[in-house]
Amino acid sequence: MKLDTKAQIAGVTLSLLTVVVGLFLLGLLVLVLCTGLQINPFKETTTSFLIAVFSGCIGVAAVLVLLNVAVNISLIADAKVNEVRTQPARGWPTKWLLGYLAVAVVLVGVVFVGTYVSKERYLGFVHAQADQVLKQNENLLDESSKLLASGKPVDFKRLTEIRNFLENQRSGLPQLTLIYSGKFSDKLALYRITGYFNGDIERNTYTPDYFACTQNLDCDYLRKFFSGEKVETLKKYTVRDDQFYIYIPFTGKEARFVLLFERANSYGKLGS
Repeated sequence: MKLDTKAQIAGVTLSLLTVVVGLFLLGLLVLVLCTGLQINPFKETTTSFLIAVFSGCIGVAAVLVLLNVAVNISLIADAKVNEVRTQPARGWPTKWLLGYLAVAVVLVGVVFVGTYVSKERYLGFVHAQADQVLKQNENLLDESSKLLASGKPVDFKRLTEIRNFLENQRSGLPQLTLIYSGKFSDKLALYRITGYFNGDIERNTYTPDYFACTQNLDCDYLRKFFSGEKVETLKKYTVRDDQFYIYIPFTGKEARFVLLFERANSYGKLGS
């Protein structure tokens, strides 16, 4: 192999290695952000693809390093010092550094903006599904209001059945909890109905299950609603643990209650 050909191969492999290492570092930056902040704006398939590309960069970099080292050793062995004269290009390190930093800033923006967009899109999707199911089953909501006003153990068993029916009407719906209010020592108490009936029909007993609200999330909202104020649907999500909450209030003729849809979603909506 000619000396100039070896020099060209060495230059090309070094350039490719620089590009691959840059991509690897950018991927590492995204990985640190997503892992450290426990966020992921990408879908499952996109995440798998990015992980595969990240792993592939490691393999390509290893091959390029070996090839570059082999070619440079051959150059050192074959070439004379005065036959290969290279002059370093002026100004390229600064340009490369600025370009790399610009790409890094864009990637950080994609992660944070993408996370926000993903969460908003997911909330909108779940809310639309929930509204559709509830609109199609308004008779069950009216029945739930009457059953809550009655408050008999057999009524709560029926409420559990209604809750389970509504939750399973769409594959995209998350966990559903029915929240209602009561009194304990003349103070407002919050109770919930989940998928398990906590009672005994034969003994005509039922043990209410308390709902523990979260400060700065839903406590004030629920107190206002069950105190008689008019409230709108509340949509919230957490950034770190990807927990989503949608509170849909319902004011029946005989009782009020809130339908809470909640779910932990570890993936976003960006990508394919």
